[in-house]
Amino acid sequence: MINLTRMKTLLRLKPYVMPHWRLIALSSLMAIPLAAISALPAKIIEYVVNRVLINPSESRLILFSFGLIGMFAANFVVRFLHYYLLRIAVIRINQRIKTDLFEHIMGLSADYFTQQRTGALMSRITNDTQFIDGGIASISSLIKEPFTFGFLFYYALNKSWKLTLITMVLLPPLAWVFSASGRNLKRYIGRMNDQNGLTMSTLQEGFSGIRVVKAFRLEKYLRKKFRDHCDVFERFYLKSAKLEETSHPLVELLSSFVLAALLFVGGLQVLDRSMNPGDLLGFFTAFFLMTNPLRKMNETNLKLHTAAAATDRIFEVFDWKSNLTEVPNPRPFTTFQSSIEFKNVTFSYPDHPEREVLSNVTLSIPKNQTIALVGASGSGKSSLVNLIPRIFDVSKGAISIDGTDIREFTLDTLRDHIAVVSQDVFLFNDTILENIRCGKLSANEVDIYEAAKKAHALEFIEKLPEGFNTRIGDRGQKLSGGQRQRLSIARAFLRESPILILDEATSALDTASERVVQDALTELMEHRTTILIAHRLTTIQHASQIHVIKDGRIIERGTHDQLLELNGEYSLLNRMASTPSPSLGVS
Repeated sequence: MINLTRMKTLLRLKPYVMPHWRLIALSSLMAIPLAAISALPAKIIEYVVNRVLINPSESRLILFSFGLIGMFAANFVVRFLHYYLLRIAVIRINQRIKTDLFEHIMGLSADYFTQQRTGALMSRITNDTQFIDGGIASISSLIKEPFTFGFLFYYALNKSWKLTLITMVLLPPLAWVFSASGRNLKRYIGRMNDQNGLTMSTLQEGFSGIRVVKAFRLEKYLRKKFRDHCDVFERFYLKSAKLEETSHPLVELLSSFVLAALLFVGGLQVLDRSMNPGDLLGFFTAFFLMTNPLRKMNETNLKLHTAAAATDRIFEVFDWKSNLTEVPNPRPFTTFQSSIEFKNVTFSYPDHPEREVLSNVTLSIPKNQTIALVGASGSGKSSLVNLIPRIFDVSKGAISIDGTDIREFTLDTLRDHIAVVSQDVFLFNDTILENIRCGKLSANEVDIYEAAKKAHALEFIEKLPEGFNTRIGDRGQKLSGGQRQRLSIARAFLRESPILILDEATSALDTASERVVQDALTELMEHRTTILIAHRLTTIQHASQIHVIKDGRIIERGTHDQLLELNGEYSLLNRMASTPSPSLGVS
């Protein structure tokens, strides 16, 4: 049966189970009469043979017929209450675990999402909770089957203690089967769940990146990748299936040896008239019925081990702690008054602490000015701006706003004062109205309309058949790049945050789209403190100050004209940007 370690694992579910203890207790109470009803056929067989068939009686036959109907009527009521009440508890526990798990994952710091596969996280929320459902639902078997076995065993003992002793020989080998099968199944289930996570990751990547898949003809690559994951999953599934399908008939095989001994000994007792035929048939009925709770207890054992393995995986996620923590009694960030200051900031990503992405950066961003960050890809520009809303925390040094370290502010109020428009626009598979509303969830439709107008998005929204109520598909695939970007800008307008981060906001757009988006961005930047990242140097020439980043360090700073006069890295980048690309054509 399930060992103490597994039981300790399952006990971690106590906070989820206890709120529903009344439902579970009432369901469990119904298990006792249900077990008694399940054991009645043995007595019925004895009664029919000894009192109705061997000694015929019309009145007994009538009584038996009505009694049979009454038994099934009682079974209907008791069985319904037993299983339905338990299913209410199971679904409520399932939903709470799912929602708590999702809320916990969404509260983790961003580094967890760079380390974990999306599909693996999805698998823990969906598949693992289903395995736990099976374990909780088996509570009914944990109560009902031992009672059923007990009633039948008591009946059998009353009929023949000698035959009952023979059945006891079956118990030790059954205990071994239960223990061995449960222990091995747990290992296989864990591997299956891991592999299922990889499979779901492949699905998610294939569906969300379908345009890239089609453009680069990656269909065969993804099909093979998906098939390989499915093959590994199949291998472990078949191992677990072999284990399950071996344990059940093995129980029956072991039972057959005992059955043969019972037939021989019981037959001799009938022949020497020390036992009535009805009593022997009743005993055999009890024996056969006893194998059913034994088989179900084996299934329960397997389900509990499976649920324990799933519980391990789920609480492993619950044990993850965000690397972004708030100080005790954090203060709210209410108004932005003077400047943002980087003081000797060094940063490494948590999964690669040995590699410094930023090194000893000192930077001042005055209120209502536009600061530009330029540099080659991988120089650390995006990493730097991600530190302001605390997507990640600095490794050394400090970032302060108006002289207060941003780690002393509550995360919510800090981020409320920051709006981000990036190259990679994320849109939900929802209406345009709801996607803009994400900028400020409390906004009304008038506010949303005004934000869309300022973002120059009305011109395409009003042409759509359902206007603001148009659903835009997964990640907004029904819209063009420029349209998606304008919805992102509308979110920023709606947010009304004093600090604005523009991370390559126009780099992926064609010339016509860029012109419209740039007009919207220019309006958005008014009266805001803006940190601007751009590869196209023409978009940053009017910045108050430009900072050139190379290998995680600020190597140059000044206005556009000042940096050109230095004839350094910025001047080189400017010359490279103004040099026409060589033709890639062939003659």
